Amino acid sequence: MGSEGCELATAPPVKVRAALVSVGTGLAILVFKVAAYLITGSVALLSDAAESVVNVVAANVALASIVVAGRPPDQTHPYGHAKAEYVSSATEGALIAMAGAWVVVAAMGRLLRPQPLQQLPVGFGLLALATAANLAVALFLLRISRVSRSIALEASARHLLSDVLTSVGVAVGLGLAVVTGWTPFDPLTALVVGGHIAWMGAGLVRRSVAGLMDVQLPPHEIEKVHGIFEAHRSQVLDYHALRTRQAGADRFIDVHLVVHRSSTVQEAHALTDDLEQHIREALPGVDVTIHVEPCDASCARCAAVEAAGRPGHADRRAEGRRAGAE
Repeated sequence: MGSEGCELATAPPVKVRAALVSVGTGLAILVFKVAAYLITGSVALLSDAAESVVNVVAANVALASIVVAGRPPDQTHPYGHAKAEYVSSATEGALIAMAGAWVVVAAMGRLLRPQPLQQLPVGFGLLALATAANLAVALFLLRISRVSRSIALEASARHLLSDVLTSVGVAVGLGLAVVTGWTPFDPLTALVVGGHIAWMGAGLVRRSVAGLMDVQLPPHEIEKVHGIFEAHRSQVLDYHALRTRQAGADRFIDVHLVVHRSSTVQEAHALTDDLEQHIREALPGVDVTIHVEPCDASCARCAAVEAAGRPGHADRRAEGRRAGAE
């Protein structure tokens, strides 16, 4: 027995608006950072700008994936399109990793061929504006991603938060270069930033691939399901083959349920409806499928019921024999 009329998650307007905010802010921040690099000639600022290029590309990919993932189920995709968000986050992760590798290469080149830094106060000002905007948008996206369970928005939020840390690191490196007069602080900072970017991108790719492979629900959510079945032990003899998976914002649970063989179809159906309702109250939006199985011959209760004769059963068996004879 499966859930009736269960609608899979669709992309609410708030997710699309959040993605649009990410795209627009990313473009503005990119302009600030490129200007800061052109003014100062700092390879550390160049590394920060490179990550912002990835931000813009990734934000557009995230927007497209959210639109695709929000499409309702159709004939060829009966479970919806939620996994499009994993494709988006995997793409973003790969882009981030490549950007990090490019920053490392650029930093190595600047270590071998040092260049003087110019107009650092102006560069610092532009970097501060970009960092503040990044932080505000990252916190906004993170909040929306948690409410809507969107991995695409969460990936963008995490990326922007790492960009904030990157910018802080760049500012520290440039500050040390100014205070000490030792210009290698600039490319050394870029090396650290580039390595961090590459590591972050690889981690995002790993997580996205895990999502594409139908990873199970978090342990605390699975425990809630176990608790609901245990609370119905008076009606549920046993349950097994409990499987869970998540695809973007959608979550799925299927389980085999052992009930008394003396139960009627109506009673078994009412029990599964009750269980599904309790599971959805604990895990809103989850899609539940329950397969009902009868108990075996060793069930004492069913043996007693059959021996005593369940009210109405004898009449129904007699009617069934007569219908078969006719």
